Order: sequence, then structure tokens, then C-alpha cells
Amino acid sequence: MAAETTVHAHQSQHFEDLQMSSKEFYILLKTMIEEYQYPDVKCEPVTLSEGGLFSSKRQYLRISKQRYHYYVCASPFGKSFFISWWLKEDANTAANFAARFGLLGKAMASRMESKTYYEMDTEQMFTASISSLIRTAVEKVKADKGHRRNVEIENN
Repeated sequence: MAAETTVHAHQSQHFEDLQMSSKEFYILLKTMIEEYQYPDVKCEPVTLSEGGLFSSKRQYLRISKQRYHYYVCASPFGKSFFISWWLKEDANTAANFAARFGLLGKAMASRMESKTYYEMDTEQMFTASISSLIRTAVEKVKADKGHRRNVEIENN
């Protein structure tokens, strides 16, 4: 049983010498997702803090289905640009609450956390589909904007 939000995956892509708008990438990705007409999938911009209480804010694109959320960040970084994405699962707060009440509560919480094969299948389809579309959008940026690889210099 998850006590809080669980991070299931994180990936990122760095682009050298690339300047583009975060909003441009978010529109590209959102359009790609909408074309597939996935049921109960929502795409919306969210603003998250960069750090503590008084830190700057950064806009992400949140792609959600039930308790699963992708948080996609596309942002300039100096003369470069990066795209990063996180897959998070919200805690089942009802199950966490029930688990506090002895054996009966733990049994109820276990039941609340159990999933049908259909629920597990649709979660897997959501995560696999969205992850694939994010990677496809990243590849499109590479193709459209050009992408130079970092070259490591060998010392002999």
C-alpha cells in the first residue's frame, strides 16, 4: 500500500544549443495524445515550485488517468534545452486511512488496493502508450530542430 505518491519512472533528454518554447513542445505532445482519443486521459498545464516555498515556479504538462500522472517538463537550460518526464502514482488515501484500524482495517485496505486484470491492463496501456508518445515527440524535436550529440574527448 502506497503511503504517499510513488515515482515509477523518470527519463530525460538534453539538447545542446537548442532554443525552443516549452509551450511549443507541450502543444505538440498534447496534440499527439488527443489524436489517439484515449478514454479518461486528461492533459493540462500545472505550475510547480522549483524548490521551497518562495522559489520560482515552472510549468509542466500533466497527463493523467485516474491515480497515474505523467509530469512533463520542457525547459531552456542556458543555451541548451531539456525535456524530462516523471510517472507518478497517487496514494490510495482511503486504503491508507482504513489501514490504521487494526486487522479489520488492514484487511479492508488490502481489498481497496487490489485491482482487477482489466484495471491492471488499462494502467499498463496508459503508461506504455504515453511513454511511447513522449519519446516520439522527443524524436520529432530531434528531427525538426536538429540534435547534436555530446562528444566526449578522449585523453591519450
